[in-house]
Amino acid sequence: MYFKIILGLLLLGFFLPVSAFADDAEDAIENLGWIAVSAGIAANVPFIAMNKIRRYAIKAGGSTVQIGKQIRAIYKPILNFHILLNSIGYFAGMTHGFLFVSNLDSISLSLALVMSVMMVSGLMLKYTSTRNSKIFGRLLHGQFGLVILLAALVALHIVVGDD
Repeated sequence: MYFKIILGLLLLGFFLPVSAFADDAEDAIENLGWIAVSAGIAANVPFIAMNKIRRYAIKAGGSTVQIGKQIRAIYKPILNFHILLNSIGYFAGMTHGFLFVSNLDSISLSLALVMSVMMVSGLMLKYTSTRNSKIFGRLLHGQFGLVILLAALVALHIVVGDD
């Protein structure tokens, strides 16, 4: 079953950029930005919701602890989904930025920096094995302020970019 889900996501990730280039050049570049936004939302909403539900179930105790244990079984597939879609979104967003580099402003540059910090810290969290690097990655990647900053910069980029 997981193989079918992963294969479907890979095909989706492969064909979304292809459909972005079906229009003229400027629309295609803009569509890459929308792919990045959509992938980011689709990757993060289920992951954050699952973590919040799991934490609530464990804190509430009693029969809800069983729910927390059941969520632990689906944690790994949702984490992989989170990583896959955020990677697609990151590369689509960076490609969008590189192709629109002539329109670079401070909001776009800040957005690229925050996206890169989140991506690097997520990779550190996933692929490093030392205790200190895991702690550093978790502290940096899990900052609620960075998530709010990223969402605000995306919203500002969309508003300013539509002018």
